[in-house]
Amino acid sequence: MGSAVMTDDGRCHAWRTFLETLRPDGMDRIDALAAPDIHYHDPFVDARGRASVKRVFSRVFDDIEDPRYTFTHCACDGDTCFLRWHFTCRPKSIRRGLPWICDGVTEIRLDAEGRVLAHWEHWDSGEQVYEKLPVLRAIIRTVKRRISGWPG
Repeated sequence: MGSAVMTDDGRCHAWRTFLETLRPDGMDRIDALAAPDIHYHDPFVDARGRASVKRVFSRVFDDIEDPRYTFTHCACDGDTCFLRWHFTCRPKSIRRGLPWICDGVTEIRLDAEGRVLAHWEHWDSGEQVYEKLPVLRAIIRTVKRRISGWPG
């Protein structure tokens, strides 16, 4: 992936650190870092409020082992920051604990106090999850080929 380039001017540092050091006993940090009405969204989950977001992050540890975010880039403009990441983990039930790798971008919006008001995950669930499931892999690849018109 090359060397990490970070241009974080401090606005998203605390949230990025929270994600980099994500652990089951660290969910109370959300109270200080997030606005009470935080809105979290990813391809599978839509949650509102600190309690719901804590449940989202806590559940991660029910489903996977060794979650790790590695951030490669950060860009901020006004109240919005974008964090490019590389995520690795080992799912407990799918692929029998084999490593799983996912790349994406987190968009965070901050309130006037600098707390996270919105956390949106942007990543391709089709390519990075569904295509890794044997039962769906061939179907999704066929659909992609037909839509794109590309024979490969």
